[in-house]
Amino acid sequence: MSSLTTSIAVGDRTVSDARRVSELGLSLPEASLTGIVVAGVLAPATTSGATRTGLQWNSQYAVAGDDVVHVESVVTRIEQSETGAEFDRHVRLVDEAGSIREEGIETWRSPEPSDVRFDPAVDFCTPAWGERLRESVSTDTAFASSLSTWDGTVGLRCTDSSGRARELQLRIYRGTIIDVARRVPGGATFTLIAPAVTWVDLVFAERNDFMRRAISGEFSSSGDGYEYLRLTKPLDIIIAHARSAAREWQSVSGHTLPLTCGREARP
Repeated sequence: MSSLTTSIAVGDRTVSDARRVSELGLSLPEASLTGIVVAGVLAPATTSGATRTGLQWNSQYAVAGDDVVHVESVVTRIEQSETGAEFDRHVRLVDEAGSIREEGIETWRSPEPSDVRFDPAVDFCTPAWGERLRESVSTDTAFASSLSTWDGTVGLRCTDSSGRARELQLRIYRGTIIDVARRVPGGATFTLIAPAVTWVDLVFAERNDFMRRAISGEFSSSGDGYEYLRLTKPLDIIIAHARSAAREWQSVSGHTLPLTCGREARP
C-alpha cells in the first residue's frame, strides 16, 4: 500500500494497481463485505495518524473472486481546525472493462491540521466560495448580459457523506450578484444540486462540460424547473469561473500531485 507524502487537498486523485480479488487472500464473514475490504486493501493510505470515522457504501454490481479490479479515489471535502482536520474521499472499484462496480465515501479524521491544505476555491457551495464567484463574475460582461432583466436567487448545493450538504444562495438583480448567503430572504428560485465528487470532477476536468453533465443527469435541480432551464447559460458562466478559481489554486507550488501507480486517474 502506497501513502501520500504531502498534505492532502481537494482534488487529489489516486489509482491503484489492478488485482484479482481471489489473489488478495481475503477471509470474510459475509460476501457483501468483499468490495469494502478490497477497496481498503488497494486504496493508498491517506496520511499518517488519520483514522477513518465514517463510510457510506453503494454496490452497483458486487465484485467477486474472479474479478480484476483497481481503486480510483479522489478527495472531495476538507475541514481544517486548530485541533485537526477532517476530509472525505470518494472511492470507486473499477473493473477491467472500466465499469464502476462499487463505490463509497470515506470520512477521515487527522489530529494534525497540517495534514491537509484547505482553500475556499475548492470548498464548494459555501459563502466563502460564493464570494470568490461574486468577485470573479463582477467583471464578466457575458454574465451581466445573460441576466440583465432577471431578478431572483440561484441556489447551489453540494451533497457530502452521511446526508450532509453545503448550500449557497446567490441573490441576483439585473446581472449583478447582490448577496451571497447560506439562505436569503424568500429562498432560492431554483437550486442546482450535485454530489461532491461531481463538483470535483467538473472543476478539474480538462474542459467545461457542465452542459453535458447536466443533460446526462449528474446534476439535478429543485424549485422552478422552467427558470433553471432558462438560465443554463449564466449557470455555465458561473461554473467556468468556479473552474478558473479551483484550477488556479491547484496549480500553486506545493500542491499534492496525483498518485496513479502507472495509471491515469479519470477526471
